[in-house]
Amino acid sequence: MSISYWRMKDRYYRLMGSMCKACGAEFFPPVYKCKRCNSEDIADKEMPKNGKILTHTTLHEIMEGFEDEEPLALAIITLDNGVKVLGQIVDTQPDRIQTGDPVKAVFRRVRINKENGQIMYGYKFVKI
Repeated sequence: MSISYWRMKDRYYRLMGSMCKACGAEFFPPVYKCKRCNSEDIADKEMPKNGKILTHTTLHEIMEGFEDEEPLALAIITLDNGVKVLGQIVDTQPDRIQTGDPVKAVFRRVRINKENGQIMYGYKFVKI
């Protein structure tokens, strides 16, 4: 497993973000300095798994390594705490995805490295 992927596994596996201890603002991906109050008193915080689709799109021209995902449905999701994340929508036909649909994060295989066979896992979203 690559070192950088391994070091960031919590971000991929558990939707680990951060929270400012000074003002309570939450962020994903994690930050080292609060974007709201500039405090550096930041703690790790697991983001909620549920949210709603804010906007979405479907990709029909897929980047290398993701050919078996075509068509690829992506959405910006507003989590229950108001934080926005980009994620893939799975287990639903793209034409059945609508703005406002409730979703939840699930743990899935993201891709397989063709050079070394390493399987990379991460979060994706399913409609609920």
